[in-house]
Amino acid sequence: MPKIKAKAVWVENVRSIVDNQRTHSVVCDLSTNAGGMDSGPTALELSLMALADCGVTIFADVCKKSSIELNRVEVTVEAEKSPDSPVVAGVVMKVNVSSKARKELLDAAWRRTEANCPVLFIFKEPTPVKVEFEGKTE
Repeated sequence: MPKIKAKAVWVENVRSIVDNQRTHSVVCDLSTNAGGMDSGPTALELSLMALADCGVTIFADVCKKSSIELNRVEVTVEAEKSPDSPVVAGVVMKVNVSSKARKELLDAAWRRTEANCPVLFIFKEPTPVKVEFEGKTE
């Protein structure tokens, strides 16, 4: 089975560079209030950005394949998280679509989107993660 890869490398303080092992990278950092320099999104923000983009991308693709013309698609994702907990309490995904297509067609396209958005699956039905830690003393 083909693998999708990501790699993060620490740069300094709490800043890192994350890449997809192809040609794309993102700088991640914490806010200044959390001790970072705010030079990029946090990992949690990046995961929410991925969820929003997955909704937009899959919906646009479903609509394209269904010959549904779109004027605008906007997905906003909000998460609730207590500052003293690593756990996200809840996520709300708001989808706003403008099109001349009938609402029933748009609703069906969104249902297909939910059935095919891999990032949404990670949030709804978490994928087991096997951690292999290797620490070296130098």
